[in-house]
Amino acid sequence: MAVRQIPASEPTPETRQQTAVKTIAFFAHDSGESVVIKRAKAFQASGASVTGFMFHRVRDKARPTPVWHNISLGDTVDRNYLARLPKLCAGLWKVLRHRRELAACDVIYARNFDMMAIATAAKWLTRSRARLVYEVLDIQRAFVGTGAVSAVFRWCERRLLAACDMLVVSSPMFMTRYFEPQQGYTGAWYLLENKVTASQLTESQKSVPDTAPAPGPPWIIGWFGTLRCTRSLDILGRLAAIYPDKVAVQIRGTLSEEDISRDVMQAATAGRANFRYFGPYESPRDLPEIYSQIHFTWAIDFLDANSNSDWLLPNRLYEGGLFNAVPIARAGTATGDKVVRDGLGVTLAEPIDEALAAWLLGMDAEQFDALHDAARRAPRSLFIDETDTASLLEAVAQTGNERPAAKA
Repeated sequence: MAVRQIPASEPTPETRQQTAVKTIAFFAHDSGESVVIKRAKAFQASGASVTGFMFHRVRDKARPTPVWHNISLGDTVDRNYLARLPKLCAGLWKVLRHRRELAACDVIYARNFDMMAIATAAKWLTRSRARLVYEVLDIQRAFVGTGAVSAVFRWCERRLLAACDMLVVSSPMFMTRYFEPQQGYTGAWYLLENKVTASQLTESQKSVPDTAPAPGPPWIIGWFGTLRCTRSLDILGRLAAIYPDKVAVQIRGTLSEEDISRDVMQAATAGRANFRYFGPYESPRDLPEIYSQIHFTWAIDFLDANSNSDWLLPNRLYEGGLFNAVPIARAGTATGDKVVRDGLGVTLAEPIDEALAAWLLGMDAEQFDALHDAARRAPRSLFIDETDTASLLEAVAQTGNERPAAKA
């Protein structure tokens, strides 16, 4: 059986009326994460009512109050599945205490493996007939190893995939490198890229001014987003140290303490005028300001090289692209392929640190202007979700739910 990709299409008033998704139970790992907030607001902007069944995580920033009806499942931790297991069990109990609210939803939308496990169990225990959607924005390292633990994780995920009505991925390589060859998935799937949601942008933000710093040196690289990659920190730090008059690096975003702690970041940037960490930012509110200060977006990640880091398409690619920053990507990755295919920026091959230095030091104003002009002329639809989420909900509504209600 061939894998069925659900094509994106422009929703019409007629199809929206016929296939409207009215209520969504959104299972998520962190109610304060920017991508979770973006997705929930996009659902709301597409006309759906959202009830969140969400954990939260303690971050290096204030946790925003959800703007949807949210049922808190408690706090949890990053990536440590063993430590998370008791909290997941407690979270499932809380979901079942709100079974009536769950039963009122016609779609159950679960982001990530652990939330999909809770959502699947809750659907089975409550006999819900809601369509079940599994969203994957990262393939965690626990699923791609060769050992027995990874094999168990993959087996568990295959059971969940068998229960879902649609798989949503943010990069096509998740399908071609993992779900098809490793998991044997043959069900319906939908590509929903990590674009900036139009409904969250002000009119002034949608009309992006053609601004950028004057051509360097110093050439200013921005590394923004969730900060996990220690090799990126090392490469950019050494480049800025060796060429203090030619290169500056601005770092903004939320630290993943399991990978780059606050102490590590402080030690790396202390006393360095051209290598600075500015703390978290709010998307999309702060995007025009922070991207107008840089020439290039660092869109390279090595955290899970040869797997997730090679396959993903990061948020920063879309945020930077919307505001005309030129992306720097790694050749042979999903990000690099997209940058080449859409003519957005530059790709570098290993050894990255040497290639980066040679390319950047050879940069002149004319070359930068050509790159910036290409970025400026790129279609805004590459970066903004105008109809993508609405098309997804239409596809979900059209996906038949042939399975009978689960029996206790």
